[in-house]
Amino acid sequence: MALARMLRSLERDEDGSALVEGAVVFPLLLLVLFGVYEFSWFFYQQHVVSTGLRDAARYVARATRLCGPAAPGWGVIETNARNLATSGTIFGGAERVHGWTPMMVTLTCSEVDNAPDRNGTQPYRGGPLIAVITASTRFSDPSLGFFGILGLSPPTLAASHSERVIGPG
Repeated sequence: MALARMLRSLERDEDGSALVEGAVVFPLLLLVLFGVYEFSWFFYQQHVVSTGLRDAARYVARATRLCGPAAPGWGVIETNARNLATSGTIFGGAERVHGWTPMMVTLTCSEVDNAPDRNGTQPYRGGPLIAVITASTRFSDPSLGFFGILGLSPPTLAASHSERVIGPG
């Protein structure tokens, strides 16, 4: 009889309901919080990589009038640009993004036809060919580990930036 009375009183008691609700909601709240943090970290890393590629493309665009392996001093220019992209300095150093090495940066040079149209005007200022340098990269982002907890593979960062080669001046 006393046991039945005690069970009935517990049935109507609401003293611990907030604690139980908190215990149910708290893990979900943490999941959302860490997910937002992980994605913001990924977007920050994407921005840093894009900035590095822009710096490298601009460096090459100003370093030489020609680009590609046939250009004088191309090996040094390419090494400096790769270092600039990944570390922020042509001499190399600490990585902007953990795991992003100079060998992961690809520099390609292409030429755009700048022939005059039927009215005799060229699409761009310059000679008959315009050189364009493109710095690009693709690698797996070293995430903070939240993707691994969820059983997902880390995202891949892929970015590129192109600049018209204008040469030193």
